[in-house]
Amino acid sequence: MEVNRIYFKDNPWPEGHPIKTFKWSAREKGDDVWFDLHLECENYYSERDIDDEEDSDYPSDWAAPIVWGNYHSCTLSSTHWGNRGFKVCSLNQYSPEYIDGLEIEVDSKPETIEDFSDFSFHIYLLGHDAAAKHKIKFERIGTSLNFKISWRGKIAQAYVGDYEYKHDFSVILDSVEMPKVSKNA
Repeated sequence: MEVNRIYFKDNPWPEGHPIKTFKWSAREKGDDVWFDLHLECENYYSERDIDDEEDSDYPSDWAAPIVWGNYHSCTLSSTHWGNRGFKVCSLNQYSPEYIDGLEIEVDSKPETIEDFSDFSFHIYLLGHDAAAKHKIKFERIGTSLNFKISWRGKIAQAYVGDYEYKHDFSVILDSVEMPKVSKNA
C-alpha cells in the first residue's frame, strides 16, 4: 500500500486516490488533549479515467464508476462539519514519546450512537455517508516530531439509507508533523 493515498475496498480504483489535503491538529479540552484529523482526496478520476456506460451492469452503486464520478472526491473530517474529534490523553501525558506507537479506536460501536452529530468524524464519499470503527495508529519517525499515521475504518452508505458498516477504507500518511496543543476547548 502506497503512502498518502486513501483506499476504498472494492471500489472502481483499487490503486486508491491521492491525498490532496491532510491536517492533524490537537486541542485542549478541560485537562485532556483531543485530536482532529481532516483529509481530502483528489478527484476520483484524477489519475485514471474509467469508460463507463450508464447501462453498465454493476453489482452495486459502490462498484459503479459513474456513481463515484457524480460525487467527485472524498472528505473525511472531524472538523469540516463541526464534529467532535477524539480524546487522546491528559495534557501532562502529551509528548512525542507517549504518542509513538499509540493506536486509538474511535466510534468502535456505531450502533450505540443515536445522533450523527455525536460521531467523531463525518465523510462525504458517495454523498454524506457515515464513517466509524476507526483504528488510528501513530508511529514516530526516528527522533523527529514527524509521524507515520495508519488509519483504517468502515463506511456505511448512509446517504442512500444503508447504515451497515460494510465498506473498508485505509490510508497511510507519511511524515506528518505532531501538532502543538491549541487552547480552544
